[in-house]
Amino acid sequence: MNKLGKILLSILGGIDVTFKMFTPALISIVWIELVNMSGVYMYLLLSLGMLATLFRAIKIGWLKNE
Repeated sequence: MNKLGKILLSILGGIDVTFKMFTPALISIVWIELVNMSGVYMYLLLSLGMLATLFRAIKIGWLKNE
């Protein structure tokens, strides 16, 4: 495989990991906007989305070490 192919695959891999990691946070933000939540429920859903994002980031970090 030539250098350009490797560069393109590494960029696509980085984009894939970034979207996979931030998907729960983005879904929670979109859900809050669609349902028009406010108050405690909004913060609860946003916190769950951020915790899921953190979990995925830690999981990806552990997979790198194996």
